[in-house]
Amino acid sequence: MKKSKPIGSKKRLASKIYSFIGDDGFTRTLHGCTLSKDHCLIEVHGDIDALQSMIDKLIAYAKYSDSMAEQKPLLLKVQLLLWQLGGELSQKKVGGLVTKPIGESDVVDLEKTIDSFELDLHEFQRFNNLIAIDVNETRIRTRKLERTLTEYLKKSKIRPEVYKYINRLSDYFFALAVKIQQEERDI
Repeated sequence: MKKSKPIGSKKRLASKIYSFIGDDGFTRTLHGCTLSKDHCLIEVHGDIDALQSMIDKLIAYAKYSDSMAEQKPLLLKVQLLLWQLGGELSQKKVGGLVTKPIGESDVVDLEKTIDSFELDLHEFQRFNNLIAIDVNETRIRTRKLERTLTEYLKKSKIRPEVYKYINRLSDYFFALAVKIQQEERDI
């Protein structure tokens, strides 16, 4: 007896992960351009990817931490904006795949969130709470992205509000790490 497929199902073939061009130190962009793996655009995309990975981990902590559960909607928005930034840098403009670019209002949203924490920062901050440590690691990766983007800012290849947003994002992650350290010391 022949098995029937569910109505509307189509077998999809997975695309290959490997292309062999990486074996020679090159990679392809979203638009099919071949670039050396040490090209500054590839460096920026790597920094965005590393940051996204840590944000994924922070979102997963929402299951275990009330503080992180409160931040989950903002963290999801940050991820969307970072993907949009990657697209903006790849296509060298807003538009096309970039439908929700980083704007001044996103900077203001981060500032309001930071201010809402009402932190007391009179001493050097050390983290021994595991979630706070990972939030701080996310801040470190944000700072790495910011350093990589500095050259783009100098050459006017990114909008100033993008750079400002990444700078403020670093502040947000620092403030969040302090907040969690102060509120959830035993995790």
